[in-house]
Amino acid sequence: MPADLLIADEYALFGAVTAMATTTVCPAARVVLAQGRLFTPAPWPRSGAPRRGAPGRCHRNALRVARLLPGAYVEGYALTAEGTARAHAWCASADGTVLDPAWPEEEARAYLGVPMATEFVLAFQQRTLTKTRFRGVLDEDVQARDAGRIFQAGVPLYGRLDVGRPHPLTTAEPGAARFLLADAGMG
Repeated sequence: MPADLLIADEYALFGAVTAMATTTVCPAARVVLAQGRLFTPAPWPRSGAPRRGAPGRCHRNALRVARLLPGAYVEGYALTAEGTARAHAWCASADGTVLDPAWPEEEARAYLGVPMATEFVLAFQQRTLTKTRFRGVLDEDVQARDAGRIFQAGVPLYGRLDVGRPHPLTTAEPGAARFLLADAGMG
């Protein structure tokens, strides 16, 4: 999707994550820019979905819901109603619609993240011994336990799902993508 077709909230989120990736030491933002996708906010389903989880436990809530429903577990950033980009985790259906089990419906206006297979995340938890206190695949402390593998090489192809919409970097000229990927140590 060309950048001029992005809605204002998606553009603001993409800009905030780009700033994090290029002006601060934020390896998670670099992974999200290199491999992330855009997702469409939606209200929580009135029926057929598991109950929402407690606020402040987005990674655990999203993984629980992802294990119960088809779709993807996603980690990345969400643009809050106040206009701030925050690290977050959610679920997404095959068409890229968000199922956010941790935040109230009007809390997030745009989502940008890496969609992952539930089996990959569960295996990652087991390898990093983070099952009881899961803080996400892209958490810096968790990555320190795993020798920073995801920060260095990105989420492996077998762990990613083709869910959501491409963002401006994925539709940009190849040279632009190579520049950011090289800066992130993934190109």
